[in-house]
Amino acid sequence: MKDHNASALLTAILDAAFDCIITMDAEGRVVDVNPAAERTFGYTAEEMVGRELAELIIPPHLRAAHRRGVERYVATGEGTMVGHPVELPAMRADGSEFPVEIAVTRPQVPGPPMFTGFLRDVTERRRDEKALRTLADEQAALRRVATAVAREDDPARVFEIVTEEVGRLLGAQTSNMVRFESDGSGVVLGGWSEGDVRNVPVGTRVALDGPTVASWIRDTGLPQRVDDYSEATGSTADLLRELGFRSSVGAPITLGGRLWGAVLVSTVERTPFPKGAEQRIANFAELVALALDNAEARRELAASRARIVQAGDEERRRLERNLHDGAQQRLVALSLDLRMCERRLEAGDPAAVDLLKGASAELAGALEELRELARGIHPAILSDKGLVPALETLAGRATIPVDLDAELEDRLPPPVEAAAYYLVAEALTNAAKHADASSVNVAVTRRNGRAVVEVADDGVGGVDQEKGSGLRGLRDRVEALGGTLEIDSPAGVGTTLRARLPCG
Repeated sequence: MKDHNASALLTAILDAAFDCIITMDAEGRVVDVNPAAERTFGYTAEEMVGRELAELIIPPHLRAAHRRGVERYVATGEGTMVGHPVELPAMRADGSEFPVEIAVTRPQVPGPPMFTGFLRDVTERRRDEKALRTLADEQAALRRVATAVAREDDPARVFEIVTEEVGRLLGAQTSNMVRFESDGSGVVLGGWSEGDVRNVPVGTRVALDGPTVASWIRDTGLPQRVDDYSEATGSTADLLRELGFRSSVGAPITLGGRLWGAVLVSTVERTPFPKGAEQRIANFAELVALALDNAEARRELAASRARIVQAGDEERRRLERNLHDGAQQRLVALSLDLRMCERRLEAGDPAAVDLLKGASAELAGALEELRELARGIHPAILSDKGLVPALETLAGRATIPVDLDAELEDRLPPPVEAAAYYLVAEALTNAAKHADASSVNVAVTRRNGRAVVEVADDGVGGVDQEKGSGLRGLRDRVEALGGTLEIDSPAGVGTTLRARLPCG
């Protein structure tokens, strides 16, 4: 009775076990299996018991080694039959292979040798480990690209780094960076190939004329894939087949809210890329957009600095020329008149009074010119009384009607007042000289810690913001204070300048 209870308890334990438990005799035949082994390998216990274990669960290329190991262990007690777990490939009833972790023990029971194997399907664990390795590799690649984006000034070098990183990460043989052109074509700006695999040369212009990844991204703005180019039509598809490309995936590069281009990877293998590869490329595409933004910001900063230096040099030359040709000449002439007047007074010449009157007029003219020059450098009324009185004076001198709405409870910071003043001054000058405007509205408000300056005319509009130094200078001045300048100038409607300047 005691032995029966012990046997029933052992059977219950084996049946409840999650791991596969298989007992094998010294000739390699299955003696017993538990339900977990049946579920895992796809056989019933009746189908397994009495048959050679090697034929059931050992892949064909490992069966001979398994048999030799069993024979050696039975004969000598030495060999590969060990108690600690090892990982080996196993085979299901349908012939599919999968990894198992196995430990073999030899129970001490009377009679011929017996072996018990404890097996665990580690497919899911290996899949999770692979996913973690893939994630770690992707994060490492993204860090390298991010470092390059922060360090490199040359976008071409960033393209080179990104294409290689994304190509290697996805196990591709080639990768490319393509910029979309306004004529519907694409230009290859970056490329990488593994080994001797051919690629589209950098600088090549391709027609986006068929069912290719690049053309679909151009049309949809979304990540795309093509798993088989064999039947694709169009000149670009013909080129890809000629290079040996079989499938591709890619993701869009968006710059400033506009579709700029795409990152593409391709393979010459028959097996297409796994699902989700497009999204992994999209992470790199975001860094490419950041690199382009950085490069553009650096370029704009360098251009802005150059314009500021040039504007300063030109302003100094203008002041020098105006002083030399205007006030300085008046003062030289005044000096000569005063000396002549002195000599005539000494000689009692009655014409000396008229000479003094002329000298006084010259002095008044020279002073007015100096005031105009000073007003061009920085108007005194702006420093003394603030922005609103200065704008009222500016509006009063304008050659076209100006409707001014500017009510500020407190003074603005001096740099903000100066920027606002020169913005309105430049806008009024442009409206009168170039826009053929009949009136201008000027509004200045302060809200949410910012001064908002808006100048709107009813002129011809159609301002080209890339031409002329005036608007560039205004933008430089506003952005130097951390502000923004918007210019809205539809043709035939008029022009509106709107600046937002921080007042902190």
